[in-house]
Amino acid sequence: KSLPGSAAVTLALSPGGAMLLANLLQPPRCPLASPIRCQAPAQHHQPAASSSRGLLLRGAGSPVVKRLPAGDWLLWYHSGARVALATSPDGLRWSAPVAPDPLLPSTDWWVFDTAAVRPGDVLVISGPDAPSSPSRRPPPSSSAVYWLYYTGSNDARLAASPFPAADVAALPGLAISQDGRHWARIEGAHHTGALLGVGEDHPQGWEKRCAAAPKVVMHADGDLRMYYHSFDEMSQRHAVGVARSRDGIRWERVGKALEGGGPGSFDEGGVRQGHVVRDRAAGRYMMAYEGLDGNGGVSIGLAVSEDGLRGWRRCSESPALCSSEDDDEWDVAGVGAPCLVQMDGPYDWRLYYMGVGKDGEAAIGMAYSEGQGLPRFNRCDALLM
Repeated sequence: KSLPGSAAVTLALSPGGAMLLANLLQPPRCPLASPIRCQAPAQHHQPAASSSRGLLLRGAGSPVVKRLPAGDWLLWYHSGARVALATSPDGLRWSAPVAPDPLLPSTDWWVFDTAAVRPGDVLVISGPDAPSSPSRRPPPSSSAVYWLYYTGSNDARLAASPFPAADVAALPGLAISQDGRHWARIEGAHHTGALLGVGEDHPQGWEKRCAAAPKVVMHADGDLRMYYHSFDEMSQRHAVGVARSRDGIRWERVGKALEGGGPGSFDEGGVRQGHVVRDRAAGRYMMAYEGLDGNGGVSIGLAVSEDGLRGWRRCSESPALCSSEDDDEWDVAGVGAPCLVQMDGPYDWRLYYMGVGKDGEAAIGMAYSEGQGLPRFNRCDALLM
């Protein structure tokens, strides 16, 4: 069967679930909604350079950026309680939100995501077989299937604050689409439909309050890794955990991947929102993450691992990107929710991130890195927009 065109449809995993997913991943036999095409870039008001360096999109957070082989760029982000989508020809000038909204909170009373949803990551798969390596990209065709991993919550505070409090309950979910706009939820193993449970549903784990911000890496055929964060009540700090899966739906926890740093460090208060990619040049894995300092300030750090599971180590004792120092800047109150994109050059990176202004407004910006060695990020110039 072809994928339904409504975000309200929920598909439960059953003994025949593998065959169902294979059918969903087959190229459509009848016309569906057309594949995403870049729209005209949004006409943003051009602020003064001193207050706009790095700024791309206001009123948005949790960026998930994908660059397609045809050269188009896609950006899923949260705006209030919903997930929205914008397109771009270059990753800098973004369109108005594409209609309809890709994902809204669920209307089913018993599920985990009735109050708010935020995007975590998107996998783009071109057929019934998963890519053999993370670097293999699908062809630009209507047979592409998008797997959206997202954070859902029944607590309205997830939508109200760019950086939610540690006691906001949230769980990871999955939805799939054949056009990137119309989504069908996949029901996970948890009784609420989530992919993982916490607290009493996982009594031996350190994750008691949430399993949020799922970022998924396709390591190899039949080996997917999900990086998520939770709050450890023993240490009273956030940490990034990792789980593994053969099919992207049923997940088994591995343990913690990265914890907070030592006293006085920029991430002594904990780490969260870990986004992991495989570095094509070095053949290892790189993680960009939110680091919380002792005063609650939020910056972005970098860590590396040879296999993506163990041995994560910080690239530097200093953050890769800090809040702006000027009170008039749009990201003076914190930077987080990082999303790394490796460009054509092996040492060229873009870092999309969420910044928060002194008025509490969230926005999305971009910093770039060029040259060999560990990335050093600079905010893109306002003139690029």
